[in-house]
Amino acid sequence: MKFSELLKSVNDIKEPFPPVNLWNPDLCQDVEMRIDRDGNWYYQNSIIGRDKLKILFSRILKHENGKYFLVTPVEKVLVNVDIAPYMIIDYEIDPTFKNIILKTNLDYSFSLDVDHPLKIKSLNNETIPIVKVRDNLEGFLSRSVFYGLIDVALKQEQPKSNTSNLILRSFDQEFSLGSIN
Repeated sequence: MKFSELLKSVNDIKEPFPPVNLWNPDLCQDVEMRIDRDGNWYYQNSIIGRDKLKILFSRILKHENGKYFLVTPVEKVLVNVDIAPYMIIDYEIDPTFKNIILKTNLDYSFSLDVDHPLKIKSLNNETIPIVKVRDNLEGFLSRSVFYGLIDVALKQEQPKSNTSNLILRSFDQEFSLGSIN
C-alpha cells in the first residue's frame, strides 16, 4: 500500500473518533509503521513530521490482542509501539489541587479520573507511569509531567493509613505514584 492511499482513506473519515472497534478489514502486510518512545511516528522507517497527519492517524488507532493498528473501513495496518501511542506532555490542575487534566502530544486532553486511571508499569526493566487515554489506548507520562505530578501529590494531603506510597488525587480518585521509602 502506498502512503498516499493510506492518507486518502484516512482523510475520508469524518468523525473525530470513528468507531474503529466495529471495523475489521484485512491486514495490509506491506506497510511498516512505528511509534517510538519519544512519541515520534514513522512510516517505512521515515519520520512523519507533520503534526496534523500524526493527529489524524491517532484518531483511528485500535488496540486488540496486545497490538496497535491503524484501521479504516477497508484496511488495517500494524503499528509497532515502543511504550504507548500517546505521550502525556502537559497537565492542568485546578487551584484547589483536586482535579487534573492531562494533555497528549496528539492534541487530545482528558481528565485523570476513574475512566482514565494512572498506574505504574514495569516495561523492559523500566518503571513507567501509564494512563488509559481512551478506549483501550494508553499513554505514558513524560518525565517532566511525572515529576510535576509528584510535586502536586506532595501538596495534597496524604492518607494517614498509608505511609509507604505517594498518592495523587484527581476527580475523587486515588492513584499511587510509587513507594516513598
